[in-house]
Formats: sequence, C-alpha cells, structure tokens
Amino acid sequence: MGQPIHLSSANAGEWFALDVSNGIVSFSIVPAIGGRLMDFSLGSTRVFYTNPRLRGKLIAGSSETTLGRNYGGSKVWPGPQGWSNEEEWPGPTDAVLDGGAYEWKAELSADTAKFHLQSAHDEYTGIVMEREIRIASASSTVEVLHTMHNSSQRPVRWSIWQVTQVDAPKGLAIIIPATGFHQTFGDKPYPAAHFSAEEKRVRVTYEDQVAKLAVEANQGWFASLDRARGFVLAETFPITAGASYPDGAPVAFWISGHGTFTLHGDQVDMGTAPGGCDPHVETEIMSPLTELDPGEQCDFRTAWHVAAFSAADVLSVNHCGAVGIALTAQNGSNTRFTGSYGVFREAMLELVAYDRASQILQTFGCGEVSPRSPVVLDKSVALPANTARCSLLLSDRNHKSFGVLDRVYLH
Repeated sequence: MGQPIHLSSANAGEWFALDVSNGIVSFSIVPAIGGRLMDFSLGSTRVFYTNPRLRGKLIAGSSETTLGRNYGGSKVWPGPQGWSNEEEWPGPTDAVLDGGAYEWKAELSADTAKFHLQSAHDEYTGIVMEREIRIASASSTVEVLHTMHNSSQRPVRWSIWQVTQVDAPKGLAIIIPATGFHQTFGDKPYPAAHFSAEEKRVRVTYEDQVAKLAVEANQGWFASLDRARGFVLAETFPITAGASYPDGAPVAFWISGHGTFTLHGDQVDMGTAPGGCDPHVETEIMSPLTELDPGEQCDFRTAWHVAAFSAADVLSVNHCGAVGIALTAQNGSNTRFTGSYGVFREAMLELVAYDRASQILQTFGCGEVSPRSPVVLDKSVALPANTARCSLLLSDRNHKSFGVLDRVYLH
C-alpha cells in the first residue's frame, strides 16, 4: 500500500508552483501569491475552489477592494478582521501576508514530504507568518503547522486565521458539532443554516446567497459533504475552552453567492464585484487571540482529510475516517455488521471482537480500504459467545493498528 510521493515544479502563467501527489491526493503550492495551497484534489475530483479569472496571474501591490485578489485555495491571515483601530487587520487584501511572496523550501523522502513557507515581515500587524505543510504516502491527510512570530518592536495580539475555499458547483453541506452560530455579514438572513439543540450541531447547506456565519464549534472538527460528487472533506483543529476568539467563535463560514453585504459603511453587491460569486464556501478556522511580546511566537495545528463517501450525513470524524452510518450489529444465525464510512488512509479493515475484560477473542478481515472509494460494510460473522463489543480497526498488513474507525457494544 502507498506510492512514493511525487514532487515537481511548473509554471502556470505567472505562477511558479510546486505540484505534489501521493497517488491519492494532489495539490499545488504557489509561494508568490501569499503562500497559498491550491487545487487540492482527491484523484481527479477538485475539492478546493480556484478563481478561473485569476489563475496564473500575479496582482502586484494592494487593492481598494477586498475581493480583488481572491485566488481561491487556502491561505493564512491574522485575525480579527476590522477597520476601526490598529488591533484589527484591514484585509484582505494586503501586499504582504495575503498577496506577498513567501520564501519556501521542500523536504522529500520516500514516504513523507514537508514544505515550509514564510512571509516577509508585515509592519502593520508586526508579524511574520509561517506554514509547514506535511503529507505522507498512503494517506489523504494534509497537516499544517502554522507559526506566528512577533517580528516587531512592540507587543501584538492576533489570532492565526486559516482560510480555505471549498468548491461547491453542485452544492455542499457542512456539518459541525457546536453550541450555536450567529450571522456576521450579509444584508439578509441566510436561510440554509440550522442549529439542532438536541444533536448539538450546526448544518449549513450551500445556497446562492452571500453570508458569513460565526460558529461556536466545540469538538474540533467539521465536515464539508459533497454528495453529488461523492466526497467528504473533514477539517480538524484544536479548541481552547474559555479562550477569546475573533467574533466569539473558533470557526466561521463565508458563503459566496449573490446579494449584498455592508462593509465599513459601504454596501457591496457580489453580483458586480470583481471577484465574482462562483459557488464555494470559505471555511475559516481561528486560533485563540494570543498576546506576543517582541521575539515571541505561537503555533496552531490544523489538518485536511478527504475521502470518497456515499452516506447522506456525517455523524462523526476521527483520525481514521468519517462515519456516515454508525456500526450496527444484527443478531441471527450469524451476526451481521453494517456501516458506511470514508477513510483517510489506505489500510486493511478489520473487525475485532472483545470480551468484557477487553481481551481480543477473534479478528475478522474485511479487506483493503482506500480514501479513493467509499467504505460500505456489510459482513456476517460467527462471533464467540462471550463477545461484549466489536471495533472496526484500520491496520497495516502486519496487523499493526492505525486506530479505531468505529465500534459497537453488544451487551
């Protein structure tokens, strides 16, 4: 299982790009446009949005419009955003963090690749931003370590703000465990966002209406589900209880669509804006607001995980995969196990039976699985009589476990 990671460089118009693939996912890193990660794809399915008007173009300097350099892909900004004082970042755009050239270097081995990106010093915010992007063979996970340095001569207080644009040409639903949400932009209430107090989660469905929603996430994951194209993109991140976040929430979603929003007193019509309103959702993850003295730094880890997926909902996400239909056991002459998943690495799927003392009674092989194909389990087995629970594990060919995908209790 697993192919060597392939790295090449190419020029797309005015862009110099590092093209990366491990046979499961691929992406490009474009240092000159704010150190963006572009074109993240599962096989031939493009997951990230790219603005077709700006592909291969470099826009020098700053712009009067916040939409003038909307390349797409994923970038990192400082938060909070605002225009009322020097403790708010008045972007996008700017000429350094959002639009400037980042220094870069790459490290490649047979089974891992790392890419280090670093901005120039930004005098307005007083910081330097770094991103270390990591990918491994046999995996559909891309990890990012963000580092914010105070490179100025004064104390600063900012949040690390990861912004990712997810393509939504055929619609998108985002599922996120949360305690609620509130709308921060958009002149009309967004009609397709709902909070379930019973399930303690928010579901946002893409509609062609501009809005921004701040979400009080509480479990450190959300999933963007594209049923029409058959994939799920999960994003994971840490949450610090009791910390201060921009807009009072660690997650926000910007919905690109027609309509208007008001920005520092001016009404912006997305139908006539130069960035257009192509169907996509901007998923935004923020670290806590952090005070840094000169020379200090802070880190923030995030990850993208993508998999083919056939279920209508996402119940949970863990480091092994996304659960669409939970593992269930139906008794009969044999016990029938069913469930539906998307997995984040190539592996062997094993059903393991345990007794009440958590001793392994028997292991049943369920075949090879991959992020490139949905995992739909339907397997009947003769369980030992004293089985108390069964777990679905991802393992290598030597039966060394990568972790538990799901489990079910029988007694």
